[in-house]
Amino acid sequence: MKPISYFRLLYAPAFLLVAFFLFAACDKDDEPEITSLQLRNDPTLGSYMADSAGRTLYVFSRDVSGQSLCSGSCLTAWPVFYSGTLRLPKELNATDFATITRSDGSKQSTFKGWPLYYYDQDLAAGDVKGENVNNVWFVVNPDFKLMIARQGTDLYLTDMDGRTLYTFSPDGVNQSTCNGPCLANWPAFLAENFKMPSLLSSTDFQTITRSDGAKQLSYKGKPLYYFVNDSQRGDIKGKDVGNVWFLATP
Repeated sequence: MKPISYFRLLYAPAFLLVAFFLFAACDKDDEPEITSLQLRNDPTLGSYMADSAGRTLYVFSRDVSGQSLCSGSCLTAWPVFYSGTLRLPKELNATDFATITRSDGSKQSTFKGWPLYYYDQDLAAGDVKGENVNNVWFVVNPDFKLMIARQGTDLYLTDMDGRTLYTFSPDGVNQSTCNGPCLANWPAFLAENFKMPSLLSSTDFQTITRSDGAKQLSYKGKPLYYFVNDSQRGDIKGKDVGNVWFLATP
């Protein structure tokens, strides 16, 4: 039988201890970052989302497709928000949050498909200085049912899931003339008791009763519709169809 090395006996416990801490450190690095979100209240904007430190979260109108179009100097002013695991208050639904991979390979958290950002000019908890910057940056209110999208020079309304909203030029003031096959292709949009970005005014919206007894939301007197051929968020296939269907523009 070979004799047991004295040095092996002496240093084995130390080796095992070092290995344990190295394993623990690696295991810790593999754990997803956990961030708590909270809902704060602003006297003007109402409820909005912030991280656990009170830093406000924003969405960018150009991200309507679900991918981030903010890069370079934009990203310097509007840093990405990302957390591997979110701890949410009871008012928020975990299914509304997801993670995307940006074009640079980094991760970003989303809410209802909208990538989330901070604003570098928000220096204190509760700051909302990024609201309505350039008419394309907005705080995230979980009660939003409408959002403002921008593609190229087009600024228009969508629902919170990024589906485009349209108006029909033959319609009268707060009166829909789209029925039958028209309505099958251009479903009426309805949202009630909702909040909206500060660029919009609640006085411009009204719930109307259609001739079939159904309800529909109008904007500045024009009933709002979807287009069935818009199969993905960000689609604007109904734009200028027949020269009578138009993007609902603020």
